[in-house]
Amino acid sequence: MKRFDDRRGLPPLVRRNHSITSGSLVLLLVGAMILIIMSGALKPPVDTSALSSSQLVEARKSNLRAALSSTVAAYLLYSAIQGPETHMIRPHPAAWKIIHGMFVLYLLFLVFLLCQDTYDARAVLKFLSPDLLDADADERAYGEDCRIYTPEDPVSNFRVLRDTVCDEFVIAHVIGWYGKAIVLRSVPLLWCYSVAFELLEITFQHWLKNFNECWWDAWILDVALCNAVGIYFGMMTIKFWEGADYDWTGKKGISGQVQRSLSVLAPASVDAYSWNPTSSPLRFLQCAFIVVVCLIFELNAFLLKYVFSVPPSNILNIVRLGLWFGIANVATREYFVFITSSRGMRTTKLGSNAWLAIAVALVEVLVTVKHVPLRVGSCTGSCV
Repeated sequence: MKRFDDRRGLPPLVRRNHSITSGSLVLLLVGAMILIIMSGALKPPVDTSALSSSQLVEARKSNLRAALSSTVAAYLLYSAIQGPETHMIRPHPAAWKIIHGMFVLYLLFLVFLLCQDTYDARAVLKFLSPDLLDADADERAYGEDCRIYTPEDPVSNFRVLRDTVCDEFVIAHVIGWYGKAIVLRSVPLLWCYSVAFELLEITFQHWLKNFNECWWDAWILDVALCNAVGIYFGMMTIKFWEGADYDWTGKKGISGQVQRSLSVLAPASVDAYSWNPTSSPLRFLQCAFIVVVCLIFELNAFLLKYVFSVPPSNILNIVRLGLWFGIANVATREYFVFITSSRGMRTTKLGSNAWLAIAVALVEVLVTVKHVPLRVGSCTGSCV
């Protein structure tokens, strides 16, 4: 198996292993400039006595957002320089260190929400995303009318089918399963994951309207079409990059330098994962474990939106999914190396990103368990 940390073709700054570099000093200087701008340290002080009560409240909110943003930026700068090493270096090792730092902050934020009551937790989320509504987010139930042919409908004879196919979740399914294929890189494991999640939707459809789907929507449109398309193109991407070597170091001049710099945006090589779940009972349990963690992530995505009334298109939901995609790539790699190492699991250390991903998934479950009773209590008899 080719190593992910093959540094051939990378610029010298990336190839060298050292603690103090000119790049680190540049990052510190840039970080200091960003911190000065974000904190407003050089701005003249504002005379709060001349502000009205409403203006004073808004000024304090603005200062608090600036303080939080500056704190996050400072921690991410530290993570970029001193974060834990990973098995991945493209596009740059600092990128994966920053993702690790962002996920640590997300873990701490979840612990903070865990200590709040539901109303205060929603207030915190609304402070971060002011466009959140106080009312519960409207969710669509897809299984109320499962007819394919609707001749009485004035708009279309296939109104239900048309509305379902044109729903935003169709594109989300394809993109989501494309990303999952990039992460897991195993067709059998992906199909087990896909079928298991549909069974999970059936199990929890009495809680979540989004899970209440028609049989043809769940098994034909979702599994057989959208998920299959995402898995296919994801695995084709893995196959395209597998074994590819972007070593342009032999080229001279400015053009060659530009090409070498751009080459770091693409992986030197991408390996498909040979999980081999049937090779032994232990390996089967190891593969089942990662599928279970993925299912917990999926369920948390819907339950957290449901508990805190966050619409799918809200920036908080998009940021969470982006963070999970970033950490899942390196965490899955670390877990795969851990269970397939020739030295055995007893002498191989599970990577910090894998530990972090498992911890965040569990804390998300705790947050959901604490805050979901309020929403479940408002559920009518028709949803049980």
